[in-house]
Amino acid sequence: MQSFKGCTSFRLVPILFALSFVVFYLTDFQIHAAWAQELEKDIRAESLIDADHFKLRLPEVGTLNQWEARQKELRQKVLLFSGLWPQPAKNPLNARIFDERKGKGFRVAKVYFESLPGYLATGNLYRPEEGIGPFPAVLCPHGHWKYGRLNNDEGGSIPGRCIDFARMGFVVFSIDMVGFNDCFQLPHDPSKSRAQLKADVPQPYEPRYYRADFNFPVAELYGLSLGGLQVWNCIRAVDFLISLPEVDSTRIGVTGASGGASQTIFLMTADQRVKAAAPVNIIGAEKHPGCRCENMPGLWVDLSTVELAAGFSPRPLILLSATEDPWTNSFPTRELPIIRKYYALYGAEDMVKNVHITGGHNYNAQTRAAVYDWFSKHLKSPNPPIANPPVIAPEMKELGDLRVFPDQILPDAATSGSEVIANWISESEKIFQANLPRTAAELEGFAVTFGRALSYILQAERPADDELINRKISSEKIGENLKYEKILLGRRGKGDCFSVEFVSGEKTGAGTLVLACPEERGGLFQSGEKSLNPWAVSLAEKGFRICRVGGYASGELSIPSKTWDSFSWPNAYNRDNCLNGIQDLVTAQSYVKKTWPEDKITVAGLGRCGIPAAFAAMVFGEADRTMVDLDRSDPGYDGELLKLLPVGSIKRVGDFRTAALLLMTKGLTLANAGSTFDGNWYRQKAKALGFEDNLELKLDKKVVCPLDLF
Repeated sequence: MQSFKGCTSFRLVPILFALSFVVFYLTDFQIHAAWAQELEKDIRAESLIDADHFKLRLPEVGTLNQWEARQKELRQKVLLFSGLWPQPAKNPLNARIFDERKGKGFRVAKVYFESLPGYLATGNLYRPEEGIGPFPAVLCPHGHWKYGRLNNDEGGSIPGRCIDFARMGFVVFSIDMVGFNDCFQLPHDPSKSRAQLKADVPQPYEPRYYRADFNFPVAELYGLSLGGLQVWNCIRAVDFLISLPEVDSTRIGVTGASGGASQTIFLMTADQRVKAAAPVNIIGAEKHPGCRCENMPGLWVDLSTVELAAGFSPRPLILLSATEDPWTNSFPTRELPIIRKYYALYGAEDMVKNVHITGGHNYNAQTRAAVYDWFSKHLKSPNPPIANPPVIAPEMKELGDLRVFPDQILPDAATSGSEVIANWISESEKIFQANLPRTAAELEGFAVTFGRALSYILQAERPADDELINRKISSEKIGENLKYEKILLGRRGKGDCFSVEFVSGEKTGAGTLVLACPEERGGLFQSGEKSLNPWAVSLAEKGFRICRVGGYASGELSIPSKTWDSFSWPNAYNRDNCLNGIQDLVTAQSYVKKTWPEDKITVAGLGRCGIPAAFAAMVFGEADRTMVDLDRSDPGYDGELLKLLPVGSIKRVGDFRTAALLLMTKGLTLANAGSTFDGNWYRQKAKALGFEDNLELKLDKKVVCPLDLF
């Protein structure tokens, strides 16, 4: 079974995976003023961020041990939100290097290899003119330049950079982004350029022609995203480089600008084989990258480019910035001191450097020279760095057409884009099935890996007791024996503030029932009356303390669709209504456990709140029984899951099945299922794991009120 390396050991109670030292704060660098008025108003809907409205969140880290634990978490999250955990199988690359041309001091060839079966990563391989190595190697992902990896102008000459590196004694692979140049089996963003360059002659290009978007919602459930696929292509590109006999696998660097810098940051976080890095003009505390390929679902909710860059410590890192660049214009005084702080924990301040030039968004000759010097020093190039590189590569015309598939005819090994997507989905499900626990002993390891991953995907965490804050709103006696209380509940520094209602009798021996019920179904009281609903009276008489959770859990609070849609890639930066609801339920369960530590806790979710309640109970980890109204749905069907919980990568870590398997260790009731819901799968798993007595299936039972779940 694959695991997150370096994870703390798992206990089924609780299934909480947040590190205690990670307390996020907003900074400009000032704490959001509204958070000073905690429990006055829930500000989550008005605190949304995106690439252009970004607020830096950083963990409070005081020791090297804390930082090293956080670094592991950064890598885990980048892989997970990129759809690369569990890791896809590394199929044979079947690389082809052909049509090599020679220039003064270098050679350049065309390359393609299969990063996935039938899916081709493409680019150019630049090598020193002479010598057998071993040579250091550099991967050069490009950004959203007009001509992709063949762009050759004053702002950025990618061929010029690669030729210079080769003359210095590096092996260099210049890789296409998905949808650019020769990597055209799947699209990129339709607003980005697809212009082609033959030698130094632009080819005819019609920008008004309709171009597809990388928008495959079902595949996204299984972790396939534009950004994640590019990260995988870069990982396989490192595999390709170190497969070359002349390459020294211990001296690998990566550098790119803009979108290429984003790929650089992702790769240097995800792949420990990278030993030196140079992201150019993208790391910003107040602005984030803006393309779909840089905004994988969920990635930036609690991460940032600043922290990912710092996560490379103590390895050599040069950070390039510019006075007129929208991202890095204040880098020396704004972002650099933060990153240096993390390097200082290693005593490695000399391993991070910033070169801040006068100019705009670029990877120009001046910037290139700084990178050459850094890589030459830390990757030990055979030849000295080039101090004054030419602004553009004059060799382009002489080299001719460097496109891999100039006629856009793919080799027989290539499959169609739709087949690539179908294969990804199929293989993702196979990986999950292969990791399913067969015994109770295996379930513990499954919880450490897939349970942790699912909690990350849901962006939910169990708050520590001292994070919980509450304020009583009202308290009154109802009838002879019942007590009603209403509080506002939240977490310190999180901006949440939601209502929780309690009803209890003189005896509460049955424990606390944490109830999630849609707002439109009504609350504890009968509509328009001051008397309790009969079901609430009945449960109180049975000895239950009823805890009805409002806020996002019930729909009492919500982010308006128009507000949500006004942000770019909102699901990359923010929790949506459903994820906020799951968190509110986790917070409420934590409050109940803190307040009445000896109580048994039963979690019940009705209607559309049923499935979120199950996920929340899994994250909380200490519910004694969870009762789920499936609301006539089948969460195992992708089409329904897209409506219920459209969260990227959720199918890759098992979705509702993972939650159910972990909840079976205590008690789990599933009721009111859709006609296609596969109850037999749950029966068989419960029996195999020895938990059949813990699973109760009432799949045909209609649920109107909480009593129907008992």
